[in-house]
Parts: sequence; C-alpha cells; structure tokens
Amino acid sequence: MRIVSKIFNHTPMFIRVWCFKLRSMDSPVGIYGQIFSESLKEAFDENLTPEEKADRHYVKCLTNDIIRCWYRYQALPYEYFLFKFKDRDDAGRMSFETDTDRTLTLVRVSGLANFQNEINNKYNFYQLAKPYFKREVMKLDSVEQSDAFAAFVKKHGEAFIKPLEGSKGKGTHVYLYIDDDNAASYCKELLIEGASWMVEERIQQSSEMAQWNVTSVNTIRIPSFLRDGKFTVIWTRMRVGKKGAIVDNAGQGGIVVTVDPKTGVVTSDGIDEHYNHFDKHPDCGLTFKGWQVPRWDELLKTVEELHRKVFNKHIYVAWDFALTDDGWVVIEGNWGQLLGQQTASQIGVRREFHELVGDV
Repeated sequence: MRIVSKIFNHTPMFIRVWCFKLRSMDSPVGIYGQIFSESLKEAFDENLTPEEKADRHYVKCLTNDIIRCWYRYQALPYEYFLFKFKDRDDAGRMSFETDTDRTLTLVRVSGLANFQNEINNKYNFYQLAKPYFKREVMKLDSVEQSDAFAAFVKKHGEAFIKPLEGSKGKGTHVYLYIDDDNAASYCKELLIEGASWMVEERIQQSSEMAQWNVTSVNTIRIPSFLRDGKFTVIWTRMRVGKKGAIVDNAGQGGIVVTVDPKTGVVTSDGIDEHYNHFDKHPDCGLTFKGWQVPRWDELLKTVEELHRKVFNKHIYVAWDFALTDDGWVVIEGNWGQLLGQQTASQIGVRREFHELVGDV
C-alpha cells in the first residue's frame, strides 16, 4: 500500500483528479468522515446561484479545482468557499490552515491518546479543570442515575445538557425541571441509544456579555500554545448567538468576530456560517468593531494558569470561556478549528500554526 500511495502521489494532478472522481467521490474524506460528494453538493447549494449550478462546464471545472485543493491543501469543499480559493493563487491557498491539516499536525506533534482522554472527553476535562468551572456538573450514562439527575435539575431549576464527546454545539439543549417523574422519564429518553451526556448547572453570564444575546451564553475562544516553556495566545475571537439560540456556535447560527489578543478589543465585523457579514448584531444592534471585552487581562492570566498547571502536556488547546459576575469560567477545551478566525479576517495562518506547534 505504501508503494502504491507513493506512486499515486507522484502522478500528474489531472490523473489523480480523474481517479478520485471515478473511485472516491462517494467515500468518506477528512477528519469528520463526511462523504465527499455530499459535502460538494452542500457547498454548491450554499454558494452557487441557480444559473451557475445549471452551467455544466462551470460545475465540472469547479469540481476539478476543488478536488485539486483537497489533494494539495487538504481543503474540503466548504473550506474552498470559506477561504475564497477560487480567487487565490497557489501561495494564497497554501497560506490557509485547513481543518484536516490542523488535526493531522496535532496528532503528529502531540499524540491522539492524551487529547482523547484529557480534552475530547468532556467529563475527564471537567475533572481536571474543576476549579475553573465554578459550577456543578454530572456525567449521565446510566438509567440508574435517574434519581440523581432529577435531584440535580430540581436543585438548579434547569440544566444545560450536551453530548459527552460532541462538537459544534450539536445535540446541546436545555432541560427545565417540571417534577421528579418527568425528570426520570427524560433521563431514560436521553440514554435510550446508549449515549453519554454532560449535565451542567447553567452559566449565569455577566450583563456585559448578555447584552449581545440573552438566550445564549456568549463566549470567548482563546487558543493558547505552550512549547518549551513559552506561552503564547493568538487568534482570539468572540462568539455570540442570535435571538432564541441557546448556543453561540457558528454552526448553530452564531456570529464570530476577531479579538485583539493583547487588548481584548474586537477588530472585525461579524460573520456567520452562511458568510453573511454584520457590522452590528442583527438583533441587539450593538456595533462589533471596537467593542472592549471586559476583564481581558484577568482572562489571559486564567488561561495561562490553566494551561501551565493542568494541561502542560498539550502544546495547543483552544479554550472556550464565559464571563460571570464572579469572573471567567471555562466551558471546555478542544483542538479548536481555525476556520472562524481565517474566514472573518481572510488571512491564512498555516505557517504561524506550524511554527507555534514546532512542526517546521
């Protein structure tokens, strides 16, 4: 297989594209395993006009270019459009850090086992970072916990529930306590397919952050690097939800803006998953650019302490933090995507990322 791969990797690109279209369009690709043809169709539906989709020659040429970008830069169809590859030359395309390259790089330099055990498993992460949560959390993975679940939500009135190893806000929801019988029944429904869940006391965010959107907890994504004793924070951003949403993830309709890592001042307009740009929040009317994130120095100090003291085996962690009246609280850590940052700024960070993790 290695010999075949080496031979294939040195064949002309047009032959590789032809082979891919012949054999791999309906195969899983990328770190999330989505079928390439499905991903391509979704990207076309989202980004092409009806007239463009009806132009068979245009679609064929675009498809070939997207496949070339998968081979050369490990960019999936949605990244092709997010990063505006159609209008970029080879150097411009190579400057963007794709999701697949980011993950494979981190597996190479940090190893997958520690990530899966200490970060990807949300309850294990909670146990390690418990002092920084400042709220009660329970893991739910057995129907025998129905009484404990009922007691938990009765105590707090409601609970924030998310899949133990989920991402992008998918499956996250809020449960409001009615009575013990309802809670026990709901607990059984959650576990019917053998799923495991994190059940959290709901965060009461500060009024400064709540003004953006009161129904979601609006957060700061703050990536930090720790290598050879040097701590670095870069590519920070704020995420805010839209009216009625309970999460601020871009994949769930939220808006992303870039934040100056030194000052905590918002430096860009907002962008959502559908590439819509906003100089102001569409619901509350606040202007994004120039807004000062409160207590920024306190957040930087907290992140460095958490990374150095608790997660010092990890070169890179992207933290999500929320602000309460009592200070910053951690929500989770991950190998965070750099899509939002690069999409909002349209500036690639591949070279810097590889330098920061020591993969040069």
